[in-house]
Amino acid sequence: MFYTVYKITNNINGKYYIGKHQTKDLNDGYMGSGKLIKQSIDKYGVENFTKQILFSFDNEAEMNAKEAELVTLSEETYNLCPGGKGGFGYINNAEIVKFKGKKHTEESKKKMGHPGNSYGSNVSETKRKELGRLGGLNNKGKPKSEEHKQKIREAILRKNAGLV
Repeated sequence: MFYTVYKITNNINGKYYIGKHQTKDLNDGYMGSGKLIKQSIDKYGVENFTKQILFSFDNEAEMNAKEAELVTLSEETYNLCPGGKGGFGYINNAEIVKFKGKKHTEESKKKMGHPGNSYGSNVSETKRKELGRLGGLNNKGKPKSEEHKQKIREAILRKNAGLV
């Protein structure tokens, strides 16, 4: 098993990501699991990134220590947490906010169907109210099926009866 510390550089804007990876195959194509580096690779294309293995170790402890030594949090990096840490629990922590102080563009709001506006929805606010609590809409903005509404009714009845 190889315990590596690597650097992935965006060849377009110069931003980089320092990460760690445990693998049996150094050529497995792994390009990081960090939220921001993944988003950037999706945006710019993997062909616009260069990966270098900086260090390889025999154990996880040494790998974590080296990553902790190398990672700095700044606007030039895609790293969201200090080195030696990581994982979904840390990355999805509500206190880590790289988007703070920024605003979505009108285009991104439209793509998301941003709440509070009519973007991305083909159902008017009047129709939405008309559908009511059990009628409602599914997660794609379409009216719920009769089967879905029945399941909601049954779940409410079970909850009220204390069966949940």
